[in-house]
Amino acid sequence: MFSKEEAKALRLEFWQRLSNRSRRLPGQKGRKKFWILRDTGIKGLDLRFDVDRGKAIVAIEINHRKEDHRLMLYEKLYAVREIIASFFEEKLIWDFAYEKPTGELVCRVYTENPGDILKKELWPQMLYFLIDRMIKMEKAYIEVKDYMQSDINR
Repeated sequence: MFSKEEAKALRLEFWQRLSNRSRRLPGQKGRKKFWILRDTGIKGLDLRFDVDRGKAIVAIEINHRKEDHRLMLYEKLYAVREIIASFFEEKLIWDFAYEKPTGELVCRVYTENPGDILKKELWPQMLYFLIDRMIKMEKAYIEVKDYMQSDINR
């Protein structure tokens, strides 16, 4: 069992390792990798890493505060699901009412892998999963970005 301070230090070390590892991606030629994450061009639509004691998740998350806007974005994303899915070997999980640990409801399209952020021996495979799937998620999002941004204010 870990104290709160030890668990916090492990989480911080994990995220630092992810940042360091993503700096050395093939094709970057010494440049630091900047993930799209919150810079998708659409308010309330983010790409996310999510890691806890049970799993690692890479997701497109729609967290707009207005439910009708959130569902409209989810419907648009769902309309291009086959394009997004074509970037992944595994089946993506589509959840229009994903409940976060905070109780907040969001829409999520994600892939997950077992893992535990507090077990260092699992970190190499977790880091590989997160980086590999985020590269795919970014490519998939870029492919559908223009469609997602069209008619956004209807």
